[in-house]
Amino acid sequence: MPKIIDLINMGPKTEIWLHEIGIETEADLRERGVIQAYIELKARNPHTINLMMLWAMQGALMGINCLHLPDEIKQSLKDELNQA
Repeated sequence: MPKIIDLINMGPKTEIWLHEIGIETEADLRERGVIQAYIELKARNPHTINLMMLWAMQGALMGINCLHLPDEIKQSLKDELNQA
């Protein structure tokens, strides 16, 4: 299973942040889910983490650049986040 650094949208700093919450691989991220991972990252780094991180993680799992994430998916993620 690919490591976080091997995924699109994921850089060294993101890899470190995800490692800090126990996410090392794509499988770990899928299992935790991007919403829960975002909530945990935001709690640890409230002034650094923003919705771009959520888009980046979702794009990584879909294999697409986060800048090309469809608006419908972004809205769905925001709705899920608001319900969490």
